[in-house]
Order: sequence, then structure tokens, then C-alpha cells
Amino acid sequence: MPENKKQMRRLVMLVAELKKNNYPNTKTFTEKLSKLERYENQNIACTEKTIQRDIKYLKDVHGAPIAYDPKNRGYYLRHHGWNFSWPEFEDRDMVAAVLGVKVAEAIFPNPLRGEARDAIDNLLAENNPDILDTAVIDALVVASGLEVSIAPRIFQAIFVAWSRRKSVKIWYRASSGVETTRLVDPHVLAYRDSSWFIKAYCHLRGDLRTFAIHRIREAELAGTGFDVDIDLIRRVSEEGIFDYKPIKNLEIECAAEIAPYVSERPLHSRQTREKLENGDIVLRIPSAYERDVISWILARAGKAKVLAPKKLREQIAAIAAAIRDGHSKS
Repeated sequence: MPENKKQMRRLVMLVAELKKNNYPNTKTFTEKLSKLERYENQNIACTEKTIQRDIKYLKDVHGAPIAYDPKNRGYYLRHHGWNFSWPEFEDRDMVAAVLGVKVAEAIFPNPLRGEARDAIDNLLAENNPDILDTAVIDALVVASGLEVSIAPRIFQAIFVAWSRRKSVKIWYRASSGVETTRLVDPHVLAYRDSSWFIKAYCHLRGDLRTFAIHRIREAELAGTGFDVDIDLIRRVSEEGIFDYKPIKNLEIECAAEIAPYVSERPLHSRQTREKLENGDIVLRIPSAYERDVISWILARAGKAKVLAPKKLREQIAAIAAAIRDGHSKS
């Protein structure tokens, strides 16, 4: 057994990094723990030698199939069928688990929505922290905005294919209404704009494609599997699931009355702002998708004005004129 709860928490976090294919090594993982201690006040930092002992412990005591990958300079699991059981929950672990399940319950369609509710019940049946009771759990409301309907059997098939790295045959209806039958390898499962999507290799097109799950009419598992594309997963995490056209070096002037709102919800992690004498602010954004920026500007109802690039300003002006003309007709 681990010597203390601190070591157990390290082990759980280390296994999670391995399961996520993040290729941790003693240096990167100790840096991660140090950041958690510094910024989140967690008493968890240690030395690289300690992490080396933890890796040996997982291999020797729990039979973890851990190997080192020289190319990625980190450790990985030779197969993901191995599980590491954590024998007990602390109160804060229970709270985090229940909050996560509540979010999953809100955004996942059935049958996973029902399974999420069952998971909460099972957690509470075996663990009973004072901070949680039925009233507290039910008071947590997650507004998911789920607007499309997905048949439970279809979502279940797609979810199983994605989680088990199995190819799946789908009958797909595009937004144009054209229906095709395809064999796809779902590498990424993503939730965006209140809908669920997969980023998959399409054997029909011989290329990567994005499919909206609510447009899949039927789905059935195929007998073949596929290898995880780590580079694709990382690229989607950084750039998004859609291949939208990016716009570089945006400047947007926002009225003072919406300045707090737009400052709290940046369009880019490296977005900067300049406050003007009249209280307005100018946002400078390194890059954003054209589709997202246009929707964002229009939603501000005239209180946000594009300064650059000129082509985008002219494009929004044309869209606004078309909206005005359409609504001025009797």
C-alpha cells in the first residue's frame, strides 16, 4: 500500500497522465505537481527521484505495463486494459466526482445521461461526505443548451466505437440532405455549440472529416479497430474540431457598457485590451475563426466595431445591411 495519502494522490495523477497519452516523465510530472502546489495550494510537490520510485511501485506492485518512449521522451502504457484501483475517496474527491458527473448528466444524451445519474447514486451509496446531500446535488443546475435530438442507440454506438477505438459504419445525412453510407474511425468525440461531433477518418473519402452525431441516421460497430492518432488529438485540442478559416491580427472596439463582459470572456488566450479615454476598450486578438468572430460581433448588437482587418469590417457591414433590408420590408 502507498505510504500516505500524498503518495496515493501522486499515483492517481500519474496514472491519469499515462491514460491520457500525455507521455509524462520525471521532469515534466514534478513540474506539474509544483505548479499545483504553487497555484492551487495542494501539498503535493516532490522530487524527480520520488516520481521514479512511484513508477517502479506501479510496475512492481500493481503490474502496470509502463514503458518509456524515447521519441516522445516520456512514459506510456503498453495497453490501456490495465486499471489502477483507488481504495478510498476523500471528501474533496467525492465533491469533484459528483460535480463532474452532474456536468456529464447535463450535456450527454441518453443512454449516458442515465448512466451518469446512476454513477452519482453509486458514489453516494458507498461514500457520504458531510458537504453533499440530495438537496445540494439537485441544486446544482447545469444549463447545457442541448438543442438537438440524438437517438440513444446511435450515441451509444458512437461512444463505444470512440472509447474502444473501433471503426463504425454510419448512415449519414449531410446538411444538404444528401445521404451516404460510410466506414469511419472516430478519433475525437467533441461537444461544441450545444451539439456532439466526431472527428473521424472517413474510408470513403480517404481523409479526415467532421460528422455531427445528430445527423447520423444509423450506426453499427465494424469488426476492425484503429490506432490512436495522438497528433490529431492534440491538434484538435489546440485548434478546434472544425477546419474554419482563421483571421489574424483582429482589432475590435467595444463600447464601455459591454467592456466588463467581453473582458471576462476572451476570444483568444493571448488577447490584450486597451482602455480608451471615453471608457471604450480596444481588443487585439492574434487569431480567431471567421465564423465565430462574425457571430460574436453580430450578437453585440452594434456595441462592438471591427477596426481591422478592413475586409472583415466590410463583410460584417454587408451582412448588417442585408439584415436591415430584410427587416425593413413590410
